[in-house]
Amino acid sequence: MKTCWRRQLLRIILVPLFSCAALAGESPSAPKAVLHASGKVQVNGSSSREITTLFSGDSIQTREDSVANITAGGSSVLVMPNASLKFLGNAVELTQGGVAIATSAGMTARAYGLTITPAGEKFSKFEVAEDQDSVVVAARQGNVTVTDGQETSTVQEGQEATHKKRKGAAAPASGAHISGKTLAIVGAASLATIAGILIAESDKKKRCVSPSGGEKCK
Repeated sequence: MKTCWRRQLLRIILVPLFSCAALAGESPSAPKAVLHASGKVQVNGSSSREITTLFSGDSIQTREDSVANITAGGSSVLVMPNASLKFLGNAVELTQGGVAIATSAGMTARAYGLTITPAGEKFSKFEVAEDQDSVVVAARQGNVTVTDGQETSTVQEGQEATHKKRKGAAAPASGAHISGKTLAIVGAASLATIAGILIAESDKKKRCVSPSGGEKCK
């Protein structure tokens, strides 16, 4: 069972590598994201196929034994087990669980009244997870800024910080928890996600991979 799970997770990480270039090369009116699901994943309350096109405003829900990867021009979002979020184009809004984001397009995350944004214009990787009354932000590559609408702080690369959820923000579903085992699996998978985006970035002149899709193929 462990081997099967690892193969599924490897597949969900590697498949998006071949779709990033295609997404960026499409017209501006085309859908901007694709979801790759492993296990039982729901999109807008309905069971998702293994590969599903996403539109801004779509909601994604994973279960304890499932994960999902969202690819959108220059960004990849790994949705951890037992998580729910809303895809908002160049941002995701987390309402339960955690996500790992790798981006060269400045994708941001919102969670319980907080907004987490890459501090620089270069490639960034960060993770966001909620637990009870707090939100943990970890900067894996590059710094990230965290704002609650009144104050802004910076999480330095290689560091993590805990922030209290703002009052009035949506409460998580009961039993939301990310185990150490899950974090270890996701951490290893995230490396593959990063490698994929870096490959796409280094080859963007050939394939016209651009977060904005503004470059023309030669």
